[in-house]
Order: sequence, then C-alpha cells, then structure tokens
Amino acid sequence: MIYLTVSIDVEPDCSPSWNYSNPLTFKGVSIGIKDCLQPLFNKYGIVPSYLINNIVLEDNKSVNILKNLEGEYELGTHLHPEFIEPEKLFFDYAGKKGEANCCFYKPDIEFEKIKNITELFENKFGYKPTSFRAGRFSAGKNTIASLIKLGYKVDTSVTPHICWNDKTRVKPVDYTNAFDHPYFIKENSFLEKDTNGLILEVPVTICPISNKIVREYFFSLGGLRRKINKNNYVWLRPAFSSYSEIIKIINYFYLNDNKSENIILNMMFHNVEVMPGLSPYTKNDNDCNRYLNILEVFFLYCNNNLIQSINISKLYDIYKNK
Repeated sequence: MIYLTVSIDVEPDCSPSWNYSNPLTFKGVSIGIKDCLQPLFNKYGIVPSYLINNIVLEDNKSVNILKNLEGEYELGTHLHPEFIEPEKLFFDYAGKKGEANCCFYKPDIEFEKIKNITELFENKFGYKPTSFRAGRFSAGKNTIASLIKLGYKVDTSVTPHICWNDKTRVKPVDYTNAFDHPYFIKENSFLEKDTNGLILEVPVTICPISNKIVREYFFSLGGLRRKINKNNYVWLRPAFSSYSEIIKIINYFYLNDNKSENIILNMMFHNVEVMPGLSPYTKNDNDCNRYLNILEVFFLYCNNNLIQSINISKLYDIYKNK
C-alpha cells in the first residue's frame, strides 16, 4: 500500500518574512482552509491533518470554522513556544515572528508548554489531540517524553537529511541521519528506532535525488537567494517542488523501498501558503493558482494510482498492528 498524509501547519496570517499580520487576521483559516483547501480535499477524497498553532486556538472564530468543516479531517497541535506559558514572551502577537525552538527549553518548561497547548486544544474541541509538530521542526529528546506523558500517538517534526542551523538556534537541530519512513521512536533519541516505542514518528517526505534527475531548487526569501535542497533533496511540498518533481519523489520511494510493506508519503505545508501575500511563496493570485493546481493534479494522480489518503494519527494503528 502507498498511503498519503497531508499535514498542514495552521498559522495566523503572515507576511513574506513570516511575521504575523498586523493587525492579526485569520484569512488563511476562514478562506484558505474553509473555502480553498477543504473543498479541494473533499473533491479527491484527501484526509488532511490540520496541526493548529496555539495563537489560532485562541481565536474563537477560527476554532468554530475548524469545528464545522465539511468532510473528513484530523485536528492536532503545532507549537510555537514563545507564544504560550510558561515563560511566554509575547502577549500581543501582531507583527511578531515565531523563532523559538521547543528543544532548547528546559525539560520541565517544554513539558508545561506542550501541556498548555494540549489543554487549550481540549478545551476548544472537547477531546485530546493525538498528533503534534514542533514549530520550526525543533523537536528533541525531551519533546518525546512530554508527548508520551500527554497521550499523543504521532509526532511529525522530523525533516530527514536536513540540518537546521541558523542564528536563532542555540545549536544545530540535525536530522541528517533520520529515517525516511515512519518508525516508533526510542524515548531519548529521534534518530533511533524502538519497536516498543510509544510515539510514532512520521517524517516529512524529503527525497534525495541526483543532479541527473532533478535540478537544484532555489527559492527567494526576503530578497535573498536561499538553497533549500543544498544536497539535492526535494520536499513533498508545493512551495518547493513542481508537479514533475513530486512524481519523481513517489517513483524514488517506490523503486528504492520495494521491500517495505507500506510506503508513506507525508506532504506538508502551511494553510497561509494558498493565500496571496501571506507567506514567502505565493505573492499574488497567479502564484496561488499555480500552487493549488499542483495540489489538484497531484491528488488526481493519487486517485488514479490507488494511493490512499489517511489522517496522520491513523498511521499509528497501522504500524502498531504491523
């Protein structure tokens, strides 16, 4: 079986530099999810997992929209830790930017932050979330312990082959040697498997492809050219990959992992990426139409090739039973 999960970080409206809008708005939920994404998912039988930022959870209008979407979907949590207690840095979110990293907080502080977003989610929706992604892919060994204590089943913070190292990081967040496919995590290491582990890691699908197969891909951020796949890695993500590159990702895993019982494709992006001017990637309506067209053609491909879409938490049961 080939399974597709679509894991979406749900944020307030942003700017091309990822600062939150000022004043704070949520068109990426009210229009981006409600009017654009969920109808598209319903059309092709795609079951998304919306991983909700704690700021969005505080907006009752956004919560009401997410509660009443038509079709199948999952709701989980997505933590930018500086915007929640303890040690909360900002109370007015307008114009701010999420740059903190979960894994660099003291274990007890990180636990309380994850506990607080979990309880906030439960208060808003009436049940506990089971899927989680750390903001900026910044999960660490203490994150696992916190998720276990709080009853989560799945984490999707790992970006295989990528080492995150910039001035906002105390030290590199290094997933260079992480596994490509879902695995139960050893409690003290994201890079080790444990068949008896309690948290299933579902990595973002990032594919190593040689120069002969696909060009190096660049994108512009804040006027600067940044190389996103410096070692020729292509993401299953519309902002970073064309439709043809996405198909090559599928072919790569199909050809190179034919011994696996299942192949898991985990596409990720942000809800605001389908709205003009609310992210670095879609500046205008033409960009948004191109972006949505990549999604639609890809979902049609999945339908035609019997790739089954499920929410990310259902993978836990599949792997646990296996």
